[in-house]
Amino acid sequence: MLNKIPLTSLVLVSLLLSACGGSDKQDLVLDKELEQAKFSLGVSDAPVEEAEVVAIEIDSIKLTNTDDDNGKQEVLIEEFTNEDGDIVDTIQVNLLDFTGIAQMKIVDEAQGITLATGVYTMELVVVDAGSYVILDNDATEYDIKVPSSRLKLGEFTVHSDAVQVDNKPAYTIEFDLTKSLVLRGNDPAKYGYIIKPHGVRIVSLYGDITGTVSAENTNLGPCMVYLYDGAPTTLADLFDSNDESFIGEIPTAIEPLAATTVAVDGNYSIGFVPEGDYTVALRCNTEVDDNVQYDQLVIPSPEGNSQSVKVSVGNISEVNFYGK
Repeated sequence: MLNKIPLTSLVLVSLLLSACGGSDKQDLVLDKELEQAKFSLGVSDAPVEEAEVVAIEIDSIKLTNTDDDNGKQEVLIEEFTNEDGDIVDTIQVNLLDFTGIAQMKIVDEAQGITLATGVYTMELVVVDAGSYVILDNDATEYDIKVPSSRLKLGEFTVHSDAVQVDNKPAYTIEFDLTKSLVLRGNDPAKYGYIIKPHGVRIVSLYGDITGTVSAENTNLGPCMVYLYDGAPTTLADLFDSNDESFIGEIPTAIEPLAATTVAVDGNYSIGFVPEGDYTVALRCNTEVDDNVQYDQLVIPSPEGNSQSVKVSVGNISEVNFYGK
């Protein structure tokens, strides 16, 4: 004998199922509305004086979405693509092999990592034993120390129109070693080096700047090219007022966005610059620019060696310093 269920109960069950199903469908619609983007990543750096190797080994990368509307998506990357195209568990890069506009791809789009568009933070877990500095004329491997083996970088935006093209990944970690690599104390054997987030940028949809510096300038001493956002009137040298060893008042002069040394042949390049208007300035003399303390160096030097430049996505802007 069949059990009879009252009609009112059937209606109630139907309404409950409809409500639950509606919620799932609504969530599905919201998920579909979140635009997705394929993720790929490379690393590059600006060269630093007195070092021939700056190696960093990465064990994993954590990406965290900062937007509540995107569900605070968190992605842990634990596999990488090496230069041979093989998938590996950790990846070591000599940053000095990929300076200026060159980069090494470490996460390939083919790995299938997809992110909702939005703003993310990035954290690198570093393998201490595989991270070190080798100086010119010194084969010793000096440790690179990262607090808790975690390098916490700033925010970057995932765009649906940032895509991998051939071997160029959609996003690049730019290690500006002139700003981020710091010797602790006076003896690298005792305290080693540290890589700080200061000076490390994550970029996409970028252009590049290259140029030549004349012998008239390079004969004055080692040359460095500085990049400033916009058109500031007072230009500062490198400094990091957030460093615990910083001494003095924070300067009102504008800190450079990036800086690079000029090669012995007079050429330089600053890669992975977001689209926009910038000022490029040259300094050629024997003074040393400490990347923590504000040295009050005169920039530009010689006088008149600064130019404005517009950077557009996918293009190389040329800025030369020929002297008088």
